[in-house]
Amino acid sequence: MKLTDKAIVLSRLPYSETSLIVTLFTLESGLQTFLFQGAKKKKGLILFPLELAEIIYYKRNDSSLLKLTEMQSLEPLHHLLDNPLKSSIAFFVSELMMICLRDNHQDKKLFQFLSEEIHWLNASGELSNYLVWFLAQVAKLEGFQPEVQTNNPKYFELQEGKFTNTLPFLPSYLEEPWLHWLTDSLKYNKLDFLALSIPKEERIKLLDAWLEYYQFHVSGMRKMKSLEVIRTVFS
Repeated sequence: MKLTDKAIVLSRLPYSETSLIVTLFTLESGLQTFLFQGAKKKKGLILFPLELAEIIYYKRNDSSLLKLTEMQSLEPLHHLLDNPLKSSIAFFVSELMMICLRDNHQDKKLFQFLSEEIHWLNASGELSNYLVWFLAQVAKLEGFQPEVQTNNPKYFELQEGKFTNTLPFLPSYLEEPWLHWLTDSLKYNKLDFLALSIPKEERIKLLDAWLEYYQFHVSGMRKMKSLEVIRTVFS
C-alpha cells in the first residue's frame, strides 16, 4: 500500500552499498523505520538529523521494515548543517526522540512542536540555555513534567518528580542555586528563558538533572551518546 507523510529525520544507517536504514518521526504514524533502497545514489539527498521532509513509502507484507521510495526535503537547513553548535544540538535532539518515542505511536503535538523548533533553531542565534528549556517542554508535552505545588520550595526530588520543603531521603535531588533555574525552565517562555544569565556550571548541572529526571520517568531512557559532545561545545 502506497502512503505519503511528513517526516523528521532521526537517524540513518548503512544497509548495503546503495541502501540505508532510515529512522523517521512521521506526522501520521510516529516513529518508523524504513529501508531506503538506492538512497546513496540519489543526488542532493542529505538525511541530516532533524531534516524536514515529505516521504512516499510502501508497507511490506514480507518485512517489518517499511519501504521508502521517495524523500523530498521541505526546506534547506543550511545553518543547522554548518554551525557546529547547532548540529550538535540536532544530534542530541534526534537521539532523545529515538529514545522517547514509541514505534507506530502518533504524536502530532510533539511533531508540530519539534517542527517549529527546527525552524527556530536553524534561524536562531542565542542557544546557551536552549536544551534545558527544550527538555522541560518535551516533559510537559508528554505529560511527565513535575508540578510546582509549594511556594518557594527548597528541594526537588528527581525520582519522585515533586518539589518539597523537606530535605529528601532519596539521594537524587536539586536545591539552590539550581532549583529556581529548573522552575524557570518550566514556567518561562523560550525567549525569556534564553535571556537568563545562567552560569555555565549551573547550566550543565541543570542539563544533567533533567536527563536524570528523564531516566526516572521515561521507559528505556539511557545515557545519551551525544551528551559529551554537548558538554564540549557548550564549555
